[in-house]
Amino acid sequence: MADDSFPPGPSCRLYALLARDGRSAVVFRRGPSKHVCLIRWWLGSDEIEVGQWLKGRVYERRSDLSQDGELLVYLAAKHKGAIDVWNAISRPPHLKALALWANLGTWGGGGLFEGNRTLGLSVRQDPPELYRDYRLPRDFRVKRVAEWGGMGEDNPIEHVRLERDGWRIRAEGKAEHYRVGGPARWLMQEPEIYEREQPPARGQGASSAVVLRREKLAIGVTDGPWLLHDFSLHETAGELRRFKACDWADWQSNGDLLVATAGKLYRLAAASAREQSPDPLAGLKLVADLAPLRFEAKLAPPAARRWPWT
Repeated sequence: MADDSFPPGPSCRLYALLARDGRSAVVFRRGPSKHVCLIRWWLGSDEIEVGQWLKGRVYERRSDLSQDGELLVYLAAKHKGAIDVWNAISRPPHLKALALWANLGTWGGGGLFEGNRTLGLSVRQDPPELYRDYRLPRDFRVKRVAEWGGMGEDNPIEHVRLERDGWRIRAEGKAEHYRVGGPARWLMQEPEIYEREQPPARGQGASSAVVLRREKLAIGVTDGPWLLHDFSLHETAGELRRFKACDWADWQSNGDLLVATAGKLYRLAAASAREQSPDPLAGLKLVADLAPLRFEAKLAPPAARRWPWT
């Protein structure tokens, strides 16, 4: 892989989770590396709601949203203090914990929601033990996510969530040997590939022939992202457009393509997904530029300190 495929240097990194009810997404804005901001993206209006920051690390690929997008489970770490790594439930775009579980290091952790009131945590103990002074509502259940709970890092959590939400793994990929120096710690000799078909637009009964593809090309990029992905759109005749060194992309439930790259959020209308273009951003609407945001200490408002149905 040519070195010009790599990002030129450190910058704002974005990752998003889509609520399954189609109303909203939560965007994790990371940058500098130990500063993370939560942002809620209201998909119907493209309104952006900037929430709380954390001086620490949030493991966004092990996070998940409840079906209605009102609750977020996340794994976070500061590596200092009485609890240096923890799992929490919060109300996005805020990080204030409604419930909190200590995690032993950054192995395992995170979780997956089943609907709105059942959470599976990636921990070894079932049921997980809440940290002191936290209480769960009577009708909210927390359990161990699966037999693999408490194991792994971003996977298997991200893989299970992607498959739940319509992605399919097409190639597991093969990494080259670890290297010191060079463009990345591991280059992918064969890329890991996930694909997801475009959902049908309103009024259409079947999905289109357009497929969104995610290819992992490298791990541990020097002065760049930890995971380097290209995203691309394809149909039977071939590739339609390619988003190189792209942070994240996914289909909205209405068939629009949502893209996060270079610190910006974009939208491509569903009807334009089949248009071929050498410029990947041609025809995309710029929703928001999140790169200029800087750390701001914020208290969670009263509503973010209560469970949504209480």
